[in-house]
Amino acid sequence: MRTRPVAAFVVGLSTAVLLAGCLGQAPELQNLADRLDGLPGVVSARAELAGGVVTPAEHRIDLVLDPALSEDDARRIARLSCEGDVEVAMISIATKEDSLAPGTVLNVFSPESGTTCLSEPGLVRFAQASAAMQRLGAGFEGTFGVSLEGPEAGGDDPVLVTLTSTDRARLAEALRDVRSELPDVPLDFRGSWDEDGDPDLPDHVHLAALLSADTELAPFLPLVERAQELGTGTVAIADGGVTVELRDDTPEHASAELTALADQAGLALTVQPPLPPTARPIAPWE
Repeated sequence: MRTRPVAAFVVGLSTAVLLAGCLGQAPELQNLADRLDGLPGVVSARAELAGGVVTPAEHRIDLVLDPALSEDDARRIARLSCEGDVEVAMISIATKEDSLAPGTVLNVFSPESGTTCLSEPGLVRFAQASAAMQRLGAGFEGTFGVSLEGPEAGGDDPVLVTLTSTDRARLAEALRDVRSELPDVPLDFRGSWDEDGDPDLPDHVHLAALLSADTELAPFLPLVERAQELGTGTVAIADGGVTVELRDDTPEHASAELTALADQAGLALTVQPPLPPTARPIAPWE
């Protein structure tokens, strides 16, 4: 009978300690957001504090960064984000207050570290992706996503850049500009054409590129652009080769014409018959 009050006391004490830890994190996170908000390159920094009895890891921080973010400013922001040890469940980084607006570069992720500490190389990549978006101009109807976590500088893992656009003809242009800003890193580019204009319906990848750090993009572009003009399906680039998916309405002469372009560029070409939507992978190499 005497053990019950002791057990209740232990449970109550544990809850109080947990709650105290949560409450202790909230001011630290708010203070960090206030400090980030004053840095060059930061448009706004906002702490989203979870209410009630929660763990600190249920908090989040939202950053809106200048689309013209410089690499030096990106490094300063990353270094400040790592000061202290503030736990969060989610980090959102965007170049516009409306993160779904055309022309936005966006990444929303759960940090592997469980804290606000941002990868310095990752945030530099974000700045480079934003520079590529600026090249496309204010009228570009699309959004970029770029991986902030890994790979670190000099690694062999590719940087993942995703793109969704309502204009299929500009996917190759976007890939070219991304490669110009990220010239010496392995790249995994996945460009989706929002064919129906409905953000609630999934889109499959229409232009994919998996490139080594030293792979030049220029030899691939004439073939890619012509394939898109001919109304093919997914076009996938990998080192030394291109895979083109035909569609039911692709002209009969497309295969021969693309083969000739591939031969001129010294590229291996694989032509695939039309695939049903359920059979399409995220990218052809998966």
